[in-house]
Amino acid sequence: MELKGNFLLVAAIDFGTTYTGYAYSTRKEFQTDPLKINMMTWNAGSGGLVSQKTSTCVLFKPDETFHSFGYKAEDNYTEQVLDGDYEDWFFFRRCTKNINKNLMLRTSDGKEMSAIKVISAVIGYLKGHLMETIKTQGVDVSESDIRWVVTVPTIWSDAAKQMMREAVERTGIARNQLILALEPEAASMLCKNLPEVLLLYEHCTDKVDTFRSGAKYMVFDAGGGTIDITVHEVLKGGFLKEIYAANGGDWGGTKVDEAFEEFMESIVGKAAFQHFKDNDIPSAIDLQRYFEVKKKTFTGEDIGTKTTLIVPCSLLKSFRKYNRGKQIADAIEVYHCSTDVEWKRDKVRLSQKKTLTLFEQSFKHITEHVCEILSKPEVKDCEAILMVGGYSECSLLQDAIRTIAGGIRLIVPSDANLAVLKGAVINGHCPDTVSERICKYTYGTDSRKRFKEGVHRKDYRVIDESGEICCKNSFSSLVKKGTHINIGTSSFTDTFSVATLGQTGMCFGLYASTSVDPLYITDASCQKIGAITLDMPDTSLGLDRGARVTMYFGGSEVELKAVDKHTGNEIRACFDLLG
Repeated sequence: MELKGNFLLVAAIDFGTTYTGYAYSTRKEFQTDPLKINMMTWNAGSGGLVSQKTSTCVLFKPDETFHSFGYKAEDNYTEQVLDGDYEDWFFFRRCTKNINKNLMLRTSDGKEMSAIKVISAVIGYLKGHLMETIKTQGVDVSESDIRWVVTVPTIWSDAAKQMMREAVERTGIARNQLILALEPEAASMLCKNLPEVLLLYEHCTDKVDTFRSGAKYMVFDAGGGTIDITVHEVLKGGFLKEIYAANGGDWGGTKVDEAFEEFMESIVGKAAFQHFKDNDIPSAIDLQRYFEVKKKTFTGEDIGTKTTLIVPCSLLKSFRKYNRGKQIADAIEVYHCSTDVEWKRDKVRLSQKKTLTLFEQSFKHITEHVCEILSKPEVKDCEAILMVGGYSECSLLQDAIRTIAGGIRLIVPSDANLAVLKGAVINGHCPDTVSERICKYTYGTDSRKRFKEGVHRKDYRVIDESGEICCKNSFSSLVKKGTHINIGTSSFTDTFSVATLGQTGMCFGLYASTSVDPLYITDASCQKIGAITLDMPDTSLGLDRGARVTMYFGGSEVELKAVDKHTGNEIRACFDLLG
């Protein structure tokens, strides 16, 4: 389905694991200055935070209707807890990892709600918030005049991306007004439009022509939940070619948060820490907010200095409740050295060595993965690594990447945490910038193939009406994993025949597999993306009937079309495809 062309404004939503925000620009603003992007300012009353993104937290009333989002949700839930009226409310925090259509999100106290309902409510709130904002600022634009861009992590499956699209469409946003954008690609579009990029390398600052034709660079998008990586080559005209398939893992900043909680738990004990989180929810929220900001300030400089963390006094009270007669210093000595960890009243002090251990697992996965990518022949001559995303603002992570980068330039744009969001706005105005991608999956449909003894499963052996021995549930590939796809022009076609004389229709399921050559649609590597059914009511030609099935690749969708080879009747449907 083609995007609606006559839009007046592009609005982007970056729905992150830890932080979420929206931004927009009118077509006129973009034509004057692509970097003139309007941002929202969010305030957290209890924490005193002011930022251009808000926390990914959402609060629902006991009847499961939406109440509030972001810092307001945190503050409102805190008030509900202090009033003693919170047990029937639904408070979700960090709710976008590993999603799918059937996923049930769980609150910290065990209540559940469907992921698609939660995400749709959040998108609906942000949509309404934006419409009120532009109205207040005197921008005369109707909903039908807006092109929406919603960012998604690289590592999400196609099924997860489809679920996100459905969640957005539930808010009333039409399919032809919506783009789903890969986060690192969006960030790349921002950096490409910056008037100059500052190089942070060997403590020097220079201008770098990273985006000249022929240049190769890696986009390293480090967010709260995921690390998303892609490698681009700049083509003539400023178009981008993906030369290494977008990939990544769930090694983002929340891994450090988890390590911090595990560290605190190792001192006070699991029961005491859980008691603290259950019985002093406002302080637990404040501690999480505090550490999310604090971890970005850690540096590898000044060896020998200590990091001071402020912790709620109620955590120490919980320790004493579950460890009668035991001193906190004694508890520290069980798993840690007193020279590395000190606890005095509301302050915990960590040595630099102990501070670094909080980042160990995250850094290990990240550095091993980046090293593996840089060793690939197709990534040879990569000149720069663009570090974007909130986690990229952490000096320790920059140091870790710098250590393995060798002579490759390390580039961290200002406001790296906003690069994806701002880039998504630019993506909305220029959706065709990425002209070539590498297929992350093998795509195909279900079929019956001639049965091969010793190759096919015996329980899939069937005999069709013509007497031919076939294998059912076969995977018939349309395009294989690793294929270079020219966005908007690549298509792949195959022909299929009916299986029975009286068959009055053909159903074609679209499947994606992580294997290059999957054998069956039932393989563990396969997942069903969708299906289309072509009606064939005229059975007079018997088995001499069939259809041509074609797969077209668009910017953010794949279109599956089936055409009756005799009548020319056709059916088509669109599915999300960003891999």
